[in-house]
Amino acid sequence: MTTESTATRDTGRVDWRRAEFILTLLGFLGFITVAIKITTVYDGLPAHPLIIHLPVVLIPLSILGSLACLYRPAWFGRYGILLCSTAIVAMSSTFLAMRAGAALRGLLNLQGQAAQLISQHSHAADVLAIVFVAFTAILILTFAATRISGEMGPTGLGIVDRTLSARSTKTTLRVLLLVLALASAFWVFRVGDLGAKAVWLSRVQAHNGTSGY
Repeated sequence: MTTESTATRDTGRVDWRRAEFILTLLGFLGFITVAIKITTVYDGLPAHPLIIHLPVVLIPLSILGSLACLYRPAWFGRYGILLCSTAIVAMSSTFLAMRAGAALRGLLNLQGQAAQLISQHSHAADVLAIVFVAFTAILILTFAATRISGEMGPTGLGIVDRTLSARSTKTTLRVLLLVLALASAFWVFRVGDLGAKAVWLSRVQAHNGTSGY
């Protein structure tokens, strides 16, 4: 156990500089992006096709990282901060992509099946956002529980230390993390699949003169 964590245990003071608290704060701050609307980028290009690359890459990385840490719990101590930070950025970029996508949808003059696919794509993105927010929260809690009951020791905040150090709590968090990781994997695939189909179908429609941009 480190000198810092030993001192926290001896004095009973809360160490607010611990990564558990900082990541929790960053997770809450990540919700600020819900109110941010970026519709275009350089020279009026739609922002959605560019922003979407962030969650498309970071969500699968977060999922794979969490599964690896569940398989090797010791990795939470080594890579947990990076993993949780990646999930927070992925969550925030998902909000940005959704807002940009809603703006782009309003500019498109889609009809028929393409319009239906975009609607399904949008709905699936809403579900993904909810699932991934839950995933990110549970990931941070699992990381915190692993540290508190491991080498880092208690944070000094009694209710947090007692709750997260309990064996039943750690087991429950890991089960939830596994379920939410699998659910996030399904929904990120679902969102991408529907989006890709809508894009290509809309291009076919535009080429045939049945729909325009």
